Amino acid sequence: MNYSRDLATPETATDLQIQQDRLNLHTALPAKVVSFDPSKQTVTLAAQIKMQLSDGSGADIPPLVDVPVSFPRGGGFAVTFPLKAGDEGIAIFSERCIDGWWQSSEASLPLDFRLHDLSDAMFIPGICSTPRTIKSFFTGGLSMQTLDGGTYIRIENGSIKIKGNIEHNGDTKQKGKYSSTGIISSDVDVMAAGKSGKSHKHSGDSGGKTGEPE
Repeated sequence: MNYSRDLATPETATDLQIQQDRLNLHTALPAKVVSFDPSKQTVTLAAQIKMQLSDGSGADIPPLVDVPVSFPRGGGFAVTFPLKAGDEGIAIFSERCIDGWWQSSEASLPLDFRLHDLSDAMFIPGICSTPRTIKSFFTGGLSMQTLDGGTYIRIENGSIKIKGNIEHNGDTKQKGKYSSTGIISSDVDVMAAGKSGKSHKHSGDSGGKTGEPE
Protein backbone atom coordinates (compact mmCIF):
# COMPACT_ATOMS: atom_id res chain seq x y z
CA MET A 1 0.00 0.00 0.00
CA ASN A 2 1.23 3.47 -0.89
CA TYR A 3 0.22 5.89 1.88
CA SER A 4 0.39 9.06 -0.18
CA ARG A 5 -1.61 7.43 -3.00
CA ASP A 6 -4.13 5.18 -1.20
CA LEU A 7 -4.73 7.10 2.02
CA ALA A 8 -4.22 10.62 0.75
CA THR A 9 -6.21 13.39 2.39
CA PRO A 10 -6.42 17.11 1.64
CA GLU A 11 -3.82 17.57 4.36
CA THR A 12 -1.33 15.11 2.86
CA ALA A 13 -1.86 16.63 -0.57
CA THR A 14 -1.05 20.03 0.87
CA ASP A 15 2.03 18.62 2.60
CA LEU A 16 3.24 17.15 -0.68
CA GLN A 17 2.72 20.46 -2.46
CA ILE A 18 4.65 22.32 0.25
CA GLN A 19 7.45 19.76 0.04
CA GLN A 20 7.62 20.14 -3.75
CA ASP A 21 7.73 23.94 -3.46
CA ARG A 22 10.59 23.67 -0.97
CA LEU A 23 12.50 21.41 -3.36
CA ASN A 24 12.21 24.11 -6.04
CA LEU A 25 13.40 26.88 -3.69
CA HIS A 26 17.16 27.45 -3.85
CA THR A 27 19.07 29.43 -1.25
CA ALA A 28 22.77 28.47 -1.31
CA LEU A 29 24.90 25.58 -2.56
CA PRO A 30 28.63 24.79 -2.54
CA ALA A 31 30.04 25.04 -6.04
CA LYS A 32 33.25 24.66 -8.03
CA VAL A 33 34.53 26.98 -10.73
CA VAL A 34 34.43 25.53 -14.24
CA SER A 35 35.71 28.67 -15.97
CA PHE A 36 36.34 32.34 -15.14
CA ASP A 37 35.87 35.42 -17.33
CA PRO A 38 38.13 38.17 -15.91
CA SER A 39 36.68 40.87 -18.19
CA LYS A 40 33.13 40.36 -16.86
CA GLN A 41 34.19 38.94 -13.47
CA THR A 42 31.77 36.06 -13.90
CA VAL A 43 32.14 32.30 -13.61
CA THR A 44 30.55 29.14 -14.84
CA LEU A 45 29.89 26.89 -11.85
CA ALA A 46 29.26 23.24 -11.14
CA ALA A 47 27.02 22.82 -8.09
CA GLN A 48 28.46 20.25 -5.68
CA ILE A 49 25.15 18.99 -4.28
CA LYS A 50 23.07 16.83 -6.59
CA MET A 51 19.31 17.04 -7.06
CA GLN A 52 17.50 14.17 -5.34
CA LEU A 53 14.85 12.67 -7.59
CA SER A 54 11.58 11.14 -6.45
CA ASP A 55 12.93 7.61 -6.93
CA GLY A 56 15.81 8.37 -4.56
CA SER A 57 18.46 8.69 -7.23
CA GLY A 58 20.54 11.79 -7.82
CA ALA A 59 21.09 14.04 -10.83
CA ASP A 60 23.57 16.82 -11.51
CA ILE A 61 22.26 20.37 -11.42
CA PRO A 62 22.90 21.98 -14.82
CA PRO A 63 25.94 24.30 -14.97
CA LEU A 64 25.35 27.79 -13.60
CA VAL A 65 26.52 30.29 -16.22
CA ASP A 66 27.37 34.02 -16.17
CA VAL A 67 27.45 34.06 -12.37
CA PRO A 68 28.74 37.37 -10.87
CA VAL A 69 31.69 36.90 -8.49
CA SER A 70 32.07 38.70 -5.16
CA PHE A 71 35.50 40.31 -4.79
CA PRO A 72 36.11 42.47 -1.67
CA ARG A 73 35.77 46.08 -2.80
CA GLY A 74 34.62 49.51 -1.69
CA GLY A 75 35.62 53.17 -1.53
CA GLY A 76 37.53 52.97 -4.80
CA PHE A 77 39.61 49.95 -3.74
CA ALA A 78 39.40 46.25 -4.55
CA VAL A 79 41.10 42.96 -3.73
CA THR A 80 41.27 40.70 -6.78
CA PHE A 81 42.67 37.28 -7.58
CA PRO A 82 42.42 35.02 -10.62
CA LEU A 83 39.97 32.17 -10.20
CA LYS A 84 40.88 28.79 -11.66
CA ALA A 85 38.88 25.71 -12.57
CA GLY A 86 38.29 23.65 -9.44
CA ASP A 87 38.29 26.59 -7.01
CA GLU A 88 35.54 26.17 -4.43
CA GLY A 89 33.06 28.59 -2.92
CA ILE A 90 29.37 29.08 -2.32
CA ALA A 91 26.67 30.04 -4.80
CA ILE A 92 23.83 32.07 -3.33
CA PHE A 93 20.54 32.54 -5.14
CA SER A 94 18.67 35.83 -5.14
CA GLU A 95 15.05 35.73 -4.04
CA ARG A 96 14.11 37.71 -7.17
CA CYS A 97 15.37 38.01 -10.76
CA ILE A 98 18.62 40.02 -10.82
CA ASP A 99 18.85 40.59 -14.60
CA GLY A 100 17.72 44.25 -14.59
CA TRP A 101 20.09 45.29 -11.81
CA TRP A 102 23.01 43.29 -13.18
CA GLN A 103 22.80 44.81 -16.65
CA SER A 104 22.17 48.42 -15.58
CA SER A 105 23.58 48.80 -12.04
CA GLU A 106 20.31 50.53 -11.21
CA ALA A 107 17.43 49.54 -8.95
CA SER A 108 14.78 47.92 -11.11
CA LEU A 109 11.67 45.82 -10.98
CA PRO A 110 12.26 42.08 -11.54
CA LEU A 111 12.23 41.29 -15.25
CA ASP A 112 10.86 37.82 -14.52
CA PHE A 113 8.56 36.31 -11.88
CA ARG A 114 10.99 33.54 -10.89
CA LEU A 115 11.87 33.15 -7.20
CA HIS A 116 15.08 31.71 -5.67
CA ASP A 117 16.01 30.45 -9.13
CA LEU A 118 19.23 28.74 -10.18
CA SER A 119 19.69 31.37 -12.90
CA ASP A 120 20.01 34.14 -10.28
CA ALA A 121 23.17 32.83 -8.66
CA MET A 122 26.03 34.92 -7.24
CA PHE A 123 29.36 33.38 -6.23
CA ILE A 124 31.44 33.93 -3.10
CA PRO A 125 34.80 32.15 -3.54
CA GLY A 126 36.73 30.69 -0.65
CA ILE A 127 34.36 28.45 1.29
CA CYS A 128 35.93 25.04 0.85
CA SER A 129 35.67 21.37 1.64
CA THR A 130 37.91 19.69 4.22
CA PRO A 131 40.45 18.30 1.68
CA ARG A 132 40.99 21.85 0.31
CA THR A 133 41.62 23.68 3.58
CA ILE A 134 44.65 26.02 3.74
CA LYS A 135 47.68 24.09 4.93
CA SER A 136 49.84 25.47 7.79
CA PHE A 137 47.23 28.14 8.51
CA PHE A 138 48.84 31.35 9.86
CA THR A 139 47.31 32.28 13.22
CA GLY A 140 49.51 35.24 14.15
CA GLY A 141 47.58 37.95 12.27
CA LEU A 142 46.40 38.89 8.77
CA SER A 143 47.96 36.98 5.88
CA MET A 144 47.79 37.46 2.10
CA GLN A 145 49.57 34.44 0.68
CA THR A 146 49.89 31.67 -1.82
CA LEU A 147 48.12 28.53 -0.67
CA ASP A 148 51.43 26.77 -0.06
CA GLY A 149 52.64 29.66 2.13
CA GLY A 150 55.78 30.15 0.02
CA THR A 151 55.03 33.84 -0.67
CA TYR A 152 53.15 36.15 1.66
CA ILE A 153 52.47 39.57 3.16
CA ARG A 154 51.61 39.21 6.84
CA ILE A 155 50.48 41.87 9.27
CA GLU A 156 51.14 41.12 12.91
CA ASN A 157 50.76 43.34 15.94
CA GLY A 158 53.34 46.08 15.30
CA SER A 159 55.05 44.57 12.26
CA ILE A 160 54.64 43.62 8.61
CA LYS A 161 56.50 40.63 7.18
CA ILE A 162 56.99 39.94 3.48
CA LYS A 163 58.39 36.80 1.88
CA GLY A 164 59.16 36.78 -1.83
CA ASN A 165 60.79 38.98 -4.45
CA ILE A 166 59.53 42.58 -4.58
CA GLU A 167 59.24 44.72 -7.70
CA HIS A 168 58.49 48.37 -6.91
CA ASN A 169 57.46 51.11 -9.37
CA GLY A 170 57.42 54.60 -7.85
CA ASP A 171 59.17 56.70 -5.22
CA THR A 172 59.98 55.35 -1.77
CA LYS A 173 60.31 57.33 1.45
CA GLN A 174 61.82 55.78 4.56
CA LYS A 175 61.33 57.10 8.09
CA GLY A 176 63.30 55.42 10.81
CA LYS A 177 66.24 53.06 10.60
CA TYR A 178 66.82 50.69 7.73
CA SER A 179 69.02 47.64 7.89
CA SER A 180 69.83 44.88 5.45
CA THR A 181 71.66 41.58 5.70
CA GLY A 182 72.00 41.33 1.93
CA ILE A 183 73.25 43.45 -0.95
CA ILE A 184 71.65 46.81 -1.79
CA SER A 185 72.20 47.63 -5.46
CA SER A 186 71.26 50.34 -7.94
CA ASP A 187 71.95 50.61 -11.67
CA VAL A 188 72.07 54.44 -11.45
CA ASP A 189 73.37 55.78 -8.12
CA VAL A 190 72.89 55.68 -4.34
CA MET A 191 72.75 58.92 -2.32
CA ALA A 192 73.77 59.06 1.35
CA ALA A 193 73.58 62.38 3.28
CA GLY A 194 73.50 64.18 -0.07
CA LYS A 195 76.63 62.49 -1.36
CA SER A 196 76.73 60.26 -4.41
CA GLY A 197 77.91 56.72 -3.91
CA LYS A 198 78.87 56.68 -7.61
CA SER A 199 80.84 59.92 -7.99
CA HIS A 200 81.91 61.07 -4.52
CA LYS A 201 85.56 61.86 -3.81
CA HIS A 202 87.70 61.83 -0.66
CA SER A 203 90.42 64.16 0.47
CA GLY A 204 93.83 62.72 -0.29
CA ASP A 205 96.63 62.32 2.22
CA SER A 206 98.70 65.02 0.47
CA GLY A 207 95.91 67.55 0.10
CA GLY A 208 94.25 66.62 -3.22
CA LYS A 209 91.11 64.65 -4.00
CA THR A 210 90.83 60.99 -4.77
CA GLY A 211 89.28 59.79 -7.96
CA GLU A 212 85.69 58.56 -8.20
CA PRO A 213 84.93 55.00 -7.06
CA GLU A 214 85.43 52.35 -9.67
